[in-house]
Amino acid sequence: MEHINNNNNIFVKEQFGFRSKISTEAAFYSLTLEILNALNNKNIIGGIFCDLTKAFDYINHGILL
Repeated sequence: MEHINNNNNIFVKEQFGFRSKISTEAAFYSLTLEILNALNNKNIIGGIFCDLTKAFDYINHGILL
């Protein structure tokens, strides 16, 4: 994975969250492009999608703080 130039050089180019000017639309476009390229190359495609919207509801906030 290639790192993106930023202040601390900690994000890879595949990181779409927590970066300025990188939107959810960019993530969707990137995923769609990868799928279409795989289909064009007759590769097998699979995906696992996890909804983490409630993930922090189950964490002990006292420990986090």
